[in-house]
Amino acid sequence: MFDPPIVLVVDDEPDMRWVLAGLFRDHGYQVLEAEDGERAFAVAVEQEPQLVVSDVRMPKTDGVALVRRLRERQPDLPVILLSAVEDLDTAVGAMKQGAFDYMGKPFDADRLLVTAERAVEQTRLRREVVKLRDRLASRTVRFGVSDAAAQIERMIELVAPQATISVLISGESGTGKEVVAREIHRRSPVRDGPFVAVDCGALPEPLMESQLFGHRKGAFTGADRDRQGLFRRAHGGTLFLDELGNLPLSLQAKLLRALQERAVVPVGGGEPEPFEARLLCATNARLLEDVRAERFRVDLYHRVAEIAIEIPPLRQRPEDVAHFARLFLAEANAEMGRQIAGLDAAAEAALVGHDWPGNLRELRNAIRRAVVLCHGDMLDANGLGVDAAAATVLSPETPPETRSLTERIRRATEALEARILEETLAACTGNKAAAARALEIDYTTLHRKLKRHGLTEATRTAPSPNP
Repeated sequence: MFDPPIVLVVDDEPDMRWVLAGLFRDHGYQVLEAEDGERAFAVAVEQEPQLVVSDVRMPKTDGVALVRRLRERQPDLPVILLSAVEDLDTAVGAMKQGAFDYMGKPFDADRLLVTAERAVEQTRLRREVVKLRDRLASRTVRFGVSDAAAQIERMIELVAPQATISVLISGESGTGKEVVAREIHRRSPVRDGPFVAVDCGALPEPLMESQLFGHRKGAFTGADRDRQGLFRRAHGGTLFLDELGNLPLSLQAKLLRALQERAVVPVGGGEPEPFEARLLCATNARLLEDVRAERFRVDLYHRVAEIAIEIPPLRQRPEDVAHFARLFLAEANAEMGRQIAGLDAAAEAALVGHDWPGNLRELRNAIRRAVVLCHGDMLDANGLGVDAAAATVLSPETPPETRSLTERIRRATEALEARILEETLAACTGNKAAAARALEIDYTTLHRKLKRHGLTEATRTAPSPNP
């Protein structure tokens, strides 16, 4: 049974606060009150309500400014704004700042209550998810039962307490590099600080510097206020730079300076801002090859790779496949409310025989899909969509004529996609943003496909995309 939800009513008019407070109390809410935005912010921080209902026009701090401040401090706290003047521009601005809803006065009590109920339920679900993640984070993570998994465990145990040591985690996509990074953070002296993960492959190149180091108001078009970068957000915790090899050379130099001086200079700023955070990096590329090809700075490599941890692909440790399959099955049972007892012998054999080019991510998706489609109390090979015979077709040594039709079509499709991407990039002189527009896909999707086909190295020194 849930406790009564707490709503914070904010209005500078006592009569309106009295009306709103009575409405919510009559419908089972606990009510807190504040006469302006300044007081409301203090109450929200201290009492942690599930909902804020606020007037827009108030002295000191108005409703829109309150939304902005609360979003920075408690991003999951919904705010419903009320205004005697139903101004469309104000409503749009409020929603952009993160307001849950916007209503005019006099308000419709039924609509307000329905909206409030929906907002409170979303808040409750988000906070339950956070609690669940915290509980999961407190559990010891196992990386398998193989010798390779035991070696990963030993390396984590050795490096985690040494918060001043930089660690480079390498491995194919889907092998669990971020899981390793989070486990190092969890066992480290800075475990109580933030864990800030940055996917260097997903950041558009023109915005990378601003995202990493922050910017000052007016530094460029659209910079309407100061913005704290990801480095500063990681202060007191761990900064995890994923897909490090995707950083352009120009930014590699600035990253090296930031790491050496433990300070960043925001775009448009002049004074360095200090930060103190543990550095963890990950890559699915061979950075030493990039160093030799002068695509990656050798001095930056030695700065980030004081200790290296390599995660072998799943196909090189088949004894871990069944272990993770059972783990993912238990996870799916809990999440979906199923009670599937396990995998039959044929299913386990099919899983172990499969090549798993997508590694743990692909295995997890296969188990989740099988759980959704399963009608019995055991997962079988048919439900998994793989079998021991089909698994052999994924080996490079297998003659093409012995592959199944489905596999031959899949490989041909991938080869065609790779060729189209390569030809489009060549036609766009390496400009990835232009290539994305030509292919009518978004920039992030293009980058993900390039990485999957191993085309990122070919484009890394190409001209940067236009903003």
